[in-house]
Amino acid sequence: MDAITLAAIRRELDETLTGGRVQAVLQPDAQSLAMEIFREGRREWLLISIDARAPRVHLLAEKARRGLETDTPLLLQARKRLRGARLTGVIQPGWERLLYLAFVHPRQGQSVLAAEIMGRWSNLVLNDAQGDVLSSLRHFERHAGSRRIVRPGRAYEPPSPQRGKLPLELAREEDVARLLHQTPAGKPLWRALVTGLAGFSPLAAREIVFRATGDALADVSHPNLTPAGLTGVLDWFRSLPQQGGWAPTAALDENDRPAAFAPYELTHLGNLTPYGSISAAARFFYDATLGADSYAGRRRQVLALVAQARKKLLGRRASLGEQAAGEEDVARLRAFGEWILAYAWQIQPGETELLADTGEETLSIPLDPTLSPSENAQTYFARYHKKKRAAAKIPGLLAAVDRDLAWLEQIESDVRLADNTPQIEELREALLASGLVSQPKGKRPQAPRSQPVRVTTPEGFEVIIGRNALQNERVTWKLAQPDDIWLHAQGAPGSHVIIRAQGREIPQEVIAAAAGWALWHSQARENTKSAVIVTRKRHLRKIKGGRPGQVRVLQQRSITVRPQKPPAG
Repeated sequence: MDAITLAAIRRELDETLTGGRVQAVLQPDAQSLAMEIFREGRREWLLISIDARAPRVHLLAEKARRGLETDTPLLLQARKRLRGARLTGVIQPGWERLLYLAFVHPRQGQSVLAAEIMGRWSNLVLNDAQGDVLSSLRHFERHAGSRRIVRPGRAYEPPSPQRGKLPLELAREEDVARLLHQTPAGKPLWRALVTGLAGFSPLAAREIVFRATGDALADVSHPNLTPAGLTGVLDWFRSLPQQGGWAPTAALDENDRPAAFAPYELTHLGNLTPYGSISAAARFFYDATLGADSYAGRRRQVLALVAQARKKLLGRRASLGEQAAGEEDVARLRAFGEWILAYAWQIQPGETELLADTGEETLSIPLDPTLSPSENAQTYFARYHKKKRAAAKIPGLLAAVDRDLAWLEQIESDVRLADNTPQIEELREALLASGLVSQPKGKRPQAPRSQPVRVTTPEGFEVIIGRNALQNERVTWKLAQPDDIWLHAQGAPGSHVIIRAQGREIPQEVIAAAAGWALWHSQARENTKSAVIVTRKRHLRKIKGGRPGQVRVLQQRSITVRPQKPPAG
């Protein structure tokens, strides 16, 4: 869902739900929340999903069904704060993929549910009246690559606005003319709109270009293109959230399957079906493209293990942080011992405190009245050495915890992207073998071993794609040769992909294709474009103490491509 689609959703929710009372709250699956809202004699079910395959917000045609065996922290908080509350408003800040749903409960007061519909960074966060996070479907930490922290008890930080792009509402004809002047000939104009203006998806940009020129793929040399004409279409587009005029439409492909949907008529596509509401169009599209997840039960079981392990690691991390005494505190213990020895001559038996004048301050040093001055000093020296040894160990222990948290992020991504039972069961076994979760009693059957994807390109190069952490380990350290090209989505959990060189020079088009396949098998699958690391296998090293699939890259370059589903091997 892009910003304009969320604007249409916001308008629909405002017209149908605002003022209504929440009757029920449940979770159809681990990545979504559903609410029954009663208003003016009608009951509507609202779905908010942060599923990486298709994050979305829309009304449902029928009652939502509970899909989790145990209640999550977010569900418990949502029931407490939202059930019985009234929806007082739905807000979309600017051209952002973000909705704030405001509620007032007769006993709990105000709450805000933030639906962040932002590709792999999507999240659902429940905040209190002071703006502090009560709970969320995903917790973001600095170590996981997030640009902000989202966890209970912290002040809610909204996602950062799009950087380096002109806000759509500020674009005037002179800005459009400058954009056209800066766009090189041959580059599709819709790409220039996506990269130059905030709030555009590729689908919306192609529709704008088509309405302005009659050709969705036109470049700046198109004879029908003028700054005034393009600005006029942009004016129509950005007026929709305020003035309405929505025309929800779904476009079908040549096999009558959904290709796209939007809150406006998709004039640049054929085979269109109009809908009475944007939610109806969304339901048609997602029901057909997502379908039922036949592995949902198995996924939930493994994701529950991931959540258990993450909770344990975060607790350990907090404990280590509390144990990590600062250098000043450690040095203070040593100073106490030294000052006790310096003033030993005047310490009387049975004293419980020494006041030592250091020349800069007067230290109040607690004493054990049952010990001599020398024994008191030695006690402080012993504590000093113990703290010093602990302080030296804690950075390494914290680094190990962070590596394990990053590995769990990889496993979670693998589980969500897994497309068969062997892959899911193999990941479950990997979690149990890691020691991060409790082992079940009794002998477990051996999990089937899944295999990486093998593709041969038209140029004759074999590409091997690992689809989870265990396959990544085998692909990189068992199958790859030193001169093979190695690829991985930059800054996101995902596949290790190798291109077998076999003494040949690998063309750039083969590398670009394999990079797209690496993105497809990663958390960046939903992004329009993402960066991919490219290096030779010889520039990789295993991380000492790391988990399967974790590597250190010594030398690399990166390319930016679109996610592409690999062909059948």
